Amino acid sequence: MKIFNFTCFSARKMSKKKHDSFQLCELCGRLVYSRQLPDHRAVCGADSSREDHKCAFIQDGVLHALVVERNNKMISDSKLPLPSRKNVILLNSNTMRECNLPIGKRVVLRSDQKNLEIVCMAWPSSGVSPECVALSQLSLENLQVSGGEFVSIRALKKLWLHAARVELELCDAVEFEVNQLFTDYCLQDLRNQYVCPGHKLEVTFYGRARQLMVIGLTGSCTLDTNSISPAEFKPQQIFSNTSTSKLTDQLEMLSLNRGTRMDAKAAMSRDVEDLTIRRNLTSNYQKENHTEDELVDVESKEKSEGSLPQSYHAKAKIDHGYGNTLRSDFPLNQLDSQSLFYYISPEETHLTIHARGTRQSEHSVLKNKVTYKSIGGLHKQVALVREMIELPLKHPEMFTNYGIPPPRGVLLHGPSGTGKTLIAQAVAAESGAHFICLNGPDVLSRYYGETEARLRDIFREARERAPTIVFIDELDALCPKRDKVQNEFEKRVVATLLTLMDGADTANFSSSHVIFLAATNRPDAIDPALRRPGRLDREIEIGIPNANDREDILRTLLLNVPHGCTEDDLRSFAELAHGYVGADLTAVCKEAGFMSFKRCLAEQNGLSTDDVGVQEEYLKERLLVTREDIMAAFRQVRPSAMREVSIDVPKVRWEDIGGNAVIKQKLKQAVEWPLKHPEAFQRLGIRPPKGILMYGPPGCSKTLVARALATESGLNFLAVKGPELFSKWVGESEKAVRQVFQKARAAAPSIVFFDEIDALAARRGSGGDDGGSSVSDRVLTQLLTELDGVETLKDVVMVAATNRPDMIDKALLRPGRIDRIVYVPLPDKNAREEIFKIHLNDTPLGDDVVMGDLAEKTEMFSGAEITALCREAALMALQEDIESNEVLRRHFDEAFRAVKPRTSRELIEMYRKYQNESGVHSI
Repeated sequence: MKIFNFTCFSARKMSKKKHDSFQLCELCGRLVYSRQLPDHRAVCGADSSREDHKCAFIQDGVLHALVVERNNKMISDSKLPLPSRKNVILLNSNTMRECNLPIGKRVVLRSDQKNLEIVCMAWPSSGVSPECVALSQLSLENLQVSGGEFVSIRALKKLWLHAARVELELCDAVEFEVNQLFTDYCLQDLRNQYVCPGHKLEVTFYGRARQLMVIGLTGSCTLDTNSISPAEFKPQQIFSNTSTSKLTDQLEMLSLNRGTRMDAKAAMSRDVEDLTIRRNLTSNYQKENHTEDELVDVESKEKSEGSLPQSYHAKAKIDHGYGNTLRSDFPLNQLDSQSLFYYISPEETHLTIHARGTRQSEHSVLKNKVTYKSIGGLHKQVALVREMIELPLKHPEMFTNYGIPPPRGVLLHGPSGTGKTLIAQAVAAESGAHFICLNGPDVLSRYYGETEARLRDIFREARERAPTIVFIDELDALCPKRDKVQNEFEKRVVATLLTLMDGADTANFSSSHVIFLAATNRPDAIDPALRRPGRLDREIEIGIPNANDREDILRTLLLNVPHGCTEDDLRSFAELAHGYVGADLTAVCKEAGFMSFKRCLAEQNGLSTDDVGVQEEYLKERLLVTREDIMAAFRQVRPSAMREVSIDVPKVRWEDIGGNAVIKQKLKQAVEWPLKHPEAFQRLGIRPPKGILMYGPPGCSKTLVARALATESGLNFLAVKGPELFSKWVGESEKAVRQVFQKARAAAPSIVFFDEIDALAARRGSGGDDGGSSVSDRVLTQLLTELDGVETLKDVVMVAATNRPDMIDKALLRPGRIDRIVYVPLPDKNAREEIFKIHLNDTPLGDDVVMGDLAEKTEMFSGAEITALCREAALMALQEDIESNEVLRRHFDEAFRAVKPRTSRELIEMYRKYQNESGVHSI
């Protein structure tokens, strides 16, 4: 058997180039390159420190060589295999022999001027002069050196560990998508590549070289012996200054006994895994004043049969962060900063690659990071979530000592936009635990069994990387009720998730500290098995924020925005933003900022300068969100709960309605007072009215009063039309009524207006079908339940209008449902005169038109008929002369002949008789 020694070179070859060897300098004890020895001896005794970087020499096994850029001839002379040419330095074979460097040995290159280090592989080449070292362009950039400078080269023979996490960013824009396939390819291509923050790496992808910058690095204290060859690693000599360089000596360390090999590997991994790094290492890689010999002495004193000192044992990880500063803790004062190098291991390293320009800066990441303080209006809910999630993760011994099982999961439910996902993001950022976001579309697959396999993989990762928080967003889409779905696929997914959450793996999860956090806006659509204790132990409702919560949300959103709003302004905005959730208020702030930006741009166009710097400075000084910007944004952004049912209500004011002063006052008391003076109702211990019914002859401004009430109060207004609620399908009509009040509760405080309610709430039994099974009866029953049932109706006022109160069921008219019944009569003389003034305000009139005479002549006219009379008179004037500029009295006389009052005295008497005989609660 013939064994070739990498460190032994032919003597015949050396004799030809004896003049290119290194010779000993008697004055300084260094091995100096023979051709530079005369120049070195001339100045050696004077000041050797000035000579250090003017000639090549070897001292204590460290080579100081001249840097040259690697070219193709050197590579061809080295006969280096193509896949290994990326991270290789080329040295002369004589130089490698003098430095005792085997072929393929990992070496550390250090730039003394820049104080930087890189790890490369040494390879011989006959095309490189003995005093030189040939580096690739990438290595030159990482060391920040150029040709003609000197670097030091030493063997890598200290502690080296695999990287737990490496974050890379492409240096140039690419034409392909940076996906998981590209990441996996780079992970394999960069196998055993040593990395350091700020250095560049190179991979060849589809025939083109791609450079990547190391922007983040987290090292692990677990030594991976599978990725290190026996020639490179010797457990007994981790901290030794000597190294086994001959292949024969290295082969003696190998054993064909499987048990012996595994025992040695296990012992080595156990010792090195518990090593803790606790000394801060800076980007300057500053050396401590400890030599390797001192380190060996310390080791020899404390070592017992090959084990590491007891003071070394602990568990930790080293986080290098996002810059060149290495933040670590290192208790071994004997190890200098050059002792730690991390390499990429496909089996142990988690690699993340960002496309160019997609990664935010560290300041931006910290600024945009979601924390508990950045959530406004949800302090109570956040405290409950932290109690359920952080306590079991940070203090598990409390549950173990008292024998209490820790919480397993939390369900967040509430309307869309209230902050459920935002709380989950804050938990992910603040808890420090491993966070897994499980989205339904990312998990579901059309192939049989693949969805269940993905779920098992996710939960396996959660156990392996515990403590872990698993967040399931839109849980209702992933786990609907099994009795409501017909597809077997969805049933299998629900069953798999139930098994993984609380089945055979319960003991594993309890010991691994895995907690579930789920969010949904449809809790009733979730399978009941998920909501039982042991899976989702607590349900936290994230409801519609009240005025105080909205003020807190606005203050949080405007915290980093330059604005000119006072505390009183924010309080007034919060009081006016009825039904707005957190997402709506965020949209309001964005819209206000956009309006402020447009205003500043419009003002900037008036500047006479074209200097970009002056314009930017002008925008920076004038860009300020004002109170008017926010008010305009509120008019643009509607509440989320109102977008499906919101209607454009005409802006009608109380002054646009003539007369009816008593009715206006009663409506204000029922609707506006509970909002503007809630303390008065609390002081007297009374509740505001739930419902108001207006009845009277047709055309007496009942609907107009409801419009004015919506405009003046500022509440969310839901207009319900009776025919829209009825459906031919059984149960759909009652469901429509239920959805109306659900939306009203979501948008509270709100007004639900039922026009012509007699068609919707007719007396039970009047619809036929034996008096109780008609659609109208079922709709009425649902309406009665919503108004005064088990579920309370808070901050929602029902306003109804009808001209047939005798047709309405008596159960709807009792106090507690319809608290106030208001009769809207025909307008009297003063009211009619006001109506004429309102409608003829913009109409030019002749001198012979007197408002009082018109009011006296329109007795028994309703408000709608007076409006029709004014319109008809104007049309008569245009019919007489299309160029007419005014309306005269004769035009009104002609209009009186066309418009007649349609309300009979018998109808008025019927309303009076109904009020006296029905006994309704009327005001």
